[in-house]
Amino acid sequence: MKLKKFKKIGVGLFFVAGLVAVTFYNQKSLSANLTSVSVTLSNSRPSFRGALAAGNTALSSLVIINTTPGSYSSTNSAQLVEGDTARIGEAGSLGSYTVTATGSADRFTVTPVLASGDSDTGDDVISSQSADLTVRFTTANAIANGRFRVLVPALTDNGASADGIPDGGYFDFGTSTPTVTCPSNATTTYDFVTGTATASVTYSGLDYHTFECAYSGTGAISTPFDASTNDAITISSLINPAPATSHTTGTADRYRVIVQHLDTSMQVTDSTVINIGVIEAVKVTAVVSPQITFRIIGVDAGASACGIVTSVASTPVVVPFNELLIDTFTYAAQTLTVSTNAVNGYAVTAIENDQLGINGDTCTGDPTVPTNTSCIQDSRGDDSAMSHTASDDWSLSSTKGFGFSLDDSNTSGLTPAFEYDTTGAACGGGIDCYRQFADAENAVTEDPQTIFQASSTADNHNLLVCYKAVIATQQAAGSYENYLTYTATATF
Repeated sequence: MKLKKFKKIGVGLFFVAGLVAVTFYNQKSLSANLTSVSVTLSNSRPSFRGALAAGNTALSSLVIINTTPGSYSSTNSAQLVEGDTARIGEAGSLGSYTVTATGSADRFTVTPVLASGDSDTGDDVISSQSADLTVRFTTANAIANGRFRVLVPALTDNGASADGIPDGGYFDFGTSTPTVTCPSNATTTYDFVTGTATASVTYSGLDYHTFECAYSGTGAISTPFDASTNDAITISSLINPAPATSHTTGTADRYRVIVQHLDTSMQVTDSTVINIGVIEAVKVTAVVSPQITFRIIGVDAGASACGIVTSVASTPVVVPFNELLIDTFTYAAQTLTVSTNAVNGYAVTAIENDQLGINGDTCTGDPTVPTNTSCIQDSRGDDSAMSHTASDDWSLSSTKGFGFSLDDSNTSGLTPAFEYDTTGAACGGGIDCYRQFADAENAVTEDPQTIFQASSTADNHNLLVCYKAVIATQQAAGSYENYLTYTATATF
């Protein structure tokens, strides 16, 4: 049904599209008008009232609607959003569904799938939007024992205007009477009784739902009912109009609301006309990809890590031990940082390409000094129990080699494989619990080992990897090197 047209009466229209409330203020009033009048909708979205097009099938979650301009109030799925309740089918037997996604103008998806009988061409598609109307104003005259009345556009058919089904171009009263909350007795000149609501009443040849707040008392000039100085009038649970058949998507349909001040004889003394608007929500879309970021950060010399102070500074790509000593440990560290939106977390593994070999030459197998003086061995630990899977105390500089430990820096949600102060097995709970890196060259296959992990999303999880080395007296002079590979894997 087309929206009835009204003569413009000095009214200004202001609106904000989307899910926020929409407020409209009158400009210069008519003679003896209420002032500072506004009517605010808590939900400015239109209701949906359309019909199925051809091509729908039972047991499908896809709904195809008729988009022929002017054929129905709602001909664009943009008026729906995910989570809306949609009622689909024939009058009297409408099935209930939840909108799961909207796509092109002629379709959307629902859950559960369409039931038998709810997929016929021309079946109703209805989704109601309810709103609370807050009416604010300031009185112009002192009227004893009067009442305030709010008129909201309604269909002329009393049955259809109050059946809970959205009306094209008009507010529906609903099957339950809306609640009218009148101002409390914040001023001694107004003593309000309980508000009343009536569906589809004719006024000046047009139909309106009427909402009244009657009072006893003398009334007063310039009394603000503005929800601040005194309470405003609130009308709860009106059903928003479905669009007028002439509606343009993205342009508000305007509805004329009249706010009146009546005397004890029900004669209108003051009256102000307000336009309010109903408009589609703005759908904001974005794509979030599975993401993981992994960084290696150098640690300065003199920094505290794993209960020791580092001897040398590292960078993200180099751990330069420089000159190793025979009787003293040399220490270094790096920070590993992980962030991910993976709901099942992540794991970080580590493996070395080989033991430290002179000029990077191959250290075949798992050699030890003095059997191979050109390789700095992976440490065996003070109890000879250390491996790439087992930790051991390593506090004696007489135990030669290269190894690593971990320090989680108290990062919440991160679980390291072990730490420098771990107690148990061959580690006594001091600050010297270490392991070897898995060795990719070793003839006995050593797989990359998980050094830390988390079971949920992570925002800058930080772990210190601490390195130390000490050489044997038989170690050949020269430059030694190997490569460490850290891999971060997220579980989505």
